[in-house]
Amino acid sequence: MADGLQQWQRSASRGQWQGRGGAPQVGILSDTMIARGEQLASVALICVNAIGLVAGAVPRILPAAPAADIDAYLDGLDGLFVGGGQTNVHPSRYGQMADEARDGPFDEFRDEVALHLIPRALARGLPALFVCRGIQELNVAFGGTLAKEPDDLPEDKRHGTPGADNEDARYRLRQKLTLRRDGLLQEICGADTITVNSLHSFLIADLAPGLVAEAVAEDGSIEAVSVEGASTFALGTLFHPDYWASTDHTSARIISAFGDAVHQHATARETA
Repeated sequence: MADGLQQWQRSASRGQWQGRGGAPQVGILSDTMIARGEQLASVALICVNAIGLVAGAVPRILPAAPAADIDAYLDGLDGLFVGGGQTNVHPSRYGQMADEARDGPFDEFRDEVALHLIPRALARGLPALFVCRGIQELNVAFGGTLAKEPDDLPEDKRHGTPGADNEDARYRLRQKLTLRRDGLLQEICGADTITVNSLHSFLIADLAPGLVAEAVAEDGSIEAVSVEGASTFALGTLFHPDYWASTDHTSARIISAFGDAVHQHATARETA
């Protein structure tokens, strides 16, 4: 099995980020969480390392604070990464009633920031990668909807997090996807099908206008999208390429393609 979080934790030889002054900057949107009664901004280190070591950019954490100045967040960035999280988009954001027990937990601070941040970043032409909760936010920001998969599906038919005793097993590559012919993801991966992880219980219901399905699972559900007419890299995946970015071919190709677009944006910005 490719090295994931367990191997990252055990290894001291992963190298260091190569970013110095003038290096590309990628904004990573945080979650909010409460620990010991204190509200914190949090980001998974696995995606921070993927951006720093595989994409070759300097990660810049963007706290999901509802009073955030979105345009100030985006100033100076060369890319945006909106990753997964421990919460779901609140159904009221796409016009549905919420059931806390069924649909939660929620992070409405992140909802508020993400749904403003995403359209403005794309309008600026920033390369952007949206993973898991990130693609759900992208779909909602563009006017689409989400739906929770049934709770009683057997594990081999379920998109949600599988049972496991460690993180590498939870993120194991277990779901086969078919890629859109001549699409962005097919071009990046150099394949017609890929095998990915799957930890999302919410699926894309109505695909938003302006988004194009790039991959579907065996049950027909949309697993990846691109932004139609985008001037640069703009891809969303319900799976997590950041987790296996150091060793899995498909994951590395996606993160590296994002990194290439980020570096191109930085070069263009420097010469403008």
